[in-house]
Amino acid sequence: MTEQEAVLDANRAFYRAFESLDIEQMEKVWLKEPTIICIHPGWRRLVGWGPVMESWERIFEATFEMRFELVEPAVLVGGDLAVVVVQENLTQKSADGIMRTQVLATNVYRRSGSGWYMVVHHGSPIAVAGSGEPPLQ
Repeated sequence: MTEQEAVLDANRAFYRAFESLDIEQMEKVWLKEPTIICIHPGWRRLVGWGPVMESWERIFEATFEMRFELVEPAVLVGGDLAVVVVQENLTQKSADGIMRTQVLATNVYRRSGSGWYMVVHHGSPIAVAGSGEPPLQ
């Protein structure tokens, strides 16, 4: 297995944990360090194991179901760090009903032991152009 394939496997594990809505699964994909960072769309920057895991718990508690379609993942690997940039086409069900969104995510992984673990997740909503307007590039 190439380094890129191993990183893509780690990235798929992150999205499986996300879809599971199970905090124990999410904890397994993150490197347990005080320097991890998570930026959910529209949220402030969260730093450290406690704040990051608490954010996932809040999301999971408010969501009934979540499904991702990942579009065009791009992988960069350099030494013990790797970056995956991917478009998330997300469908989620909550008390507010069904919502579909598109997010551009940057996921950073660090090699630790024999595996790759997330150290940064940054999601930014993709702006939807008005009718007749091209999307921003």
